[in-house]
Amino acid sequence: MATSFKMKAAEELRQSKRLEREAEATAHAQLTAAKYAKNAANEKRIADKMARIEKGEEPVVSEEVVEEVVEEVVEEAVEPIKKSKAKKTKAKPVAKKKNRPSKPKK
Repeated sequence: MATSFKMKAAEELRQSKRLEREAEATAHAQLTAAKYAKNAANEKRIADKMARIEKGEEPVVSEEVVEEVVEEVVEEAVEPIKKSKAKKTKAKPVAKKKNRPSKPKK
């Protein structure tokens, strides 16, 4: 037996899910439209470039400023690495279990 508040909660959940699905659908549509517009612009650019090449025109080259990288040699004093001796660890004593008889050794 369903009570009115449970039915109301279920209906509100359905409405919220419907709104979420609509929001996702609109977001997907916008994303698809943006991809289509970007692809169309790219195709137009490529078609224009191919037309210029077929006509024999000089390709349009944007002038880019190229900065030269100058490397400075820095000499640092290199100190020899000292080898350290490996530290030996002592075995930790094992605590005996309380109220338990020890197992017989075979």
